[in-house]
Amino acid sequence: MTPPESGSGSGSAGWDERSPGSTSRSDRPPKAAIRVLIVDDEPTYREYLERYLIRDGLEVRTAETGAEAIRLAREFSPDVLLADWMLRCEMHGIEVGEVLRNQWPELRILLMTGFPTTDLEAEATRVGIDGFLEKPFSLEDLSAAIRRALGTGPSSSAA
Repeated sequence: MTPPESGSGSGSAGWDERSPGSTSRSDRPPKAAIRVLIVDDEPTYREYLERYLIRDGLEVRTAETGAEAIRLAREFSPDVLLADWMLRCEMHGIEVGEVLRNQWPELRILLMTGFPTTDLEAEATRVGIDGFLEKPFSLEDLSAAIRRALGTGPSSSAA
C-alpha cells in the first residue's frame, strides 16, 4: 500500500465526555493539540500517517488491532479515530468505531478504505461514521477530513 501524498492543515475542537480515569478536554492546557488515534494493520502506512499528523501539530497514538485501539482510547481520550476498514484481526474499523462511539458519542470517526462500496457506506452511516477517506488519499485530504469531522473546516464531503 502506498502512503498518502504530501499536504498540510489542522483543526481544533473540544469535548468532555470520557471514560473514568481519562483526561477530559477541559483538563488539558488551553491550546492542547487535537488527539488522533490511528488504527491500521499496515505498519508503514500507520507510521507515515502518524509522522505527518504529529508534524501537523496533532497529538497521535497508533494501534495495530481493534482491541489495542479500544485500550488506547480509554487511556488517550482521542478527539478523532482514524480507522482502516479492513484490519487483519478480530474486528474491522467500523466495529472499533461502533464500540468507541457507544462510550464517547462525541468522538469523530473517519474510516479509511481502499474498497469503498455502497454496503460499506450504509453500515458506516448506521453507526455514525463521520467521513471516509478512499485509499490512496493525499495528506491534504486527510487534514481536510479531520477539520470537517471536528467542525472546523468546509462541510464538503471527505475524499
